[in-house]
Amino acid sequence: MTEAPGPAGLVSQLGESAVAKAWKGRAVEPIPNPSWAWSTAAADNLQKNMNLVMPLADKTAVGRARALQAVAANIDELFTGLNNVGTVHAARFDLIGSNLCMFSVFDGDFTNYIRDFISVFGSVFDAVIGSLVADPPTSPTEEHPEEFIDWVKAHDAYQIAGDLTLLFPDETEIENYVRDVVLLLEENPNVQIGRYSAYPGVSAAQVRAATGTDW
Repeated sequence: MTEAPGPAGLVSQLGESAVAKAWKGRAVEPIPNPSWAWSTAAADNLQKNMNLVMPLADKTAVGRARALQAVAANIDELFTGLNNVGTVHAARFDLIGSNLCMFSVFDGDFTNYIRDFISVFGSVFDAVIGSLVADPPTSPTEEHPEEFIDWVKAHDAYQIAGDLTLLFPDETEIENYVRDVVLLLEENPNVQIGRYSAYPGVSAAQVRAATGTDW
């Protein structure tokens, strides 16, 4: 059992909350999640990340077991769909705390990736995910693609650039970056801090061709 914070810890939490509220009026908006942007540099559009974090409706061990069973029972169909998308390097489904997560590395435009995602296994996603998550997307997703894209964006972990200042192009005072980052994290509890690739600038198609992997 997690212990309640002592007096000093509670004061600290209340102080942090008050500071965050006071800062909000002077906040500088960060750029949208960088993974959603299309770059004029072709290599920047390869090996992009989607980190889908979906809170479960039932956060108990029973609910988590139900989620595990549902995904495991459909994993072959989900993986076949990802393979058919043709631009996916890797993907995995995880249970982290009370969240069902799907992490994937893909090539190309984020919106097109989600549209391909819907077309190849939207019905499976609807059947598996719709009954598990706290705020499922409008179903069937194939008939509501724009709503589903917005839903994915709302659940996609924010990706932090190596240079934090790049997230706030409108910020003119360097001493305000701490405030800006704190408010960004308050708004986005799930973030990707960094990623590594052993073969940057290489597409999934090129990897398949080089390794002789069939589609």
